[in-house]
Amino acid sequence: MISKSTLAFIGLFVFISCKQKTNIDWAFVKGGTFEQGKNQLVISPKGDTVRGFTSPYRFVEISDFYISKDEITVKQFREFCESTGREMPKPPVENAYGKKIYYKWEDEKPMLATWDEANEFAKWAGGRLPTEAEWEYAAKGGQKSKGYQYSGSNNPVEIGWVGENSDSTFHKVGLLKPNELGIYDMTGNVSEWVSDWYNPAKDSLVGKINPQGPPDGEYKISKGVSWFYNTQDSHGKPLKYGIHMPEVRYQSPRDTRNDGFGFRIAKDK
Repeated sequence: MISKSTLAFIGLFVFISCKQKTNIDWAFVKGGTFEQGKNQLVISPKGDTVRGFTSPYRFVEISDFYISKDEITVKQFREFCESTGREMPKPPVENAYGKKIYYKWEDEKPMLATWDEANEFAKWAGGRLPTEAEWEYAAKGGQKSKGYQYSGSNNPVEIGWVGENSDSTFHKVGLLKPNELGIYDMTGNVSEWVSDWYNPAKDSLVGKINPQGPPDGEYKISKGVSWFYNTQDSHGKPLKYGIHMPEVRYQSPRDTRNDGFGFRIAKDK
């Protein structure tokens, strides 16, 4: 017969184990070969052409994986902090315009995390940060891709919080239309950290099967861009090659925390 003290210990262990994970709604991404960096230029709302702001152009092979359908929320990150004994980070004080906002954490909004916080959360949740190639492949719909310019539509305002519809801030996850794989907010809302270093000089050294990015660098890459940027030309038409395309990469110091940076996580099949 098991003693009461043993039963209590088992109960405590189960309780602690249950608190060590949070609920993640995963989307399965069937692997395949795709054209990474298909579009190598960005057109601004004023008609200016910008180059050198996208992932490297190459055909890459991606294995099956899972990616979270939503950006990781404040609620999920708070569960991580409580489980690991961390202090919840303080939210940003200013918005992207430099205006004092004094944000307060809201459970269903994206967690505005640094790269290291995102990476630690991913490991705690039983996953990892997606690679840039995985992120781009999933954003384009994987094998179910319909060839949209953005993640799930040719009109960014249908599937993303962007300059025209965001009211100058980020929003709760999962409110707009998902892409072909049922993944939300891969266009706009907040730019999402991926695992790769930003180091274009070494991109050519990276393999084309499940590329992990360069071995080192000064900055980390994020994808999807944020609510801050406009997506329409002067006539109100969606830009064919706007900055929110999945090809676009943004580079930032890993300790960046502001109202334009969040993350989602991935895991191997």
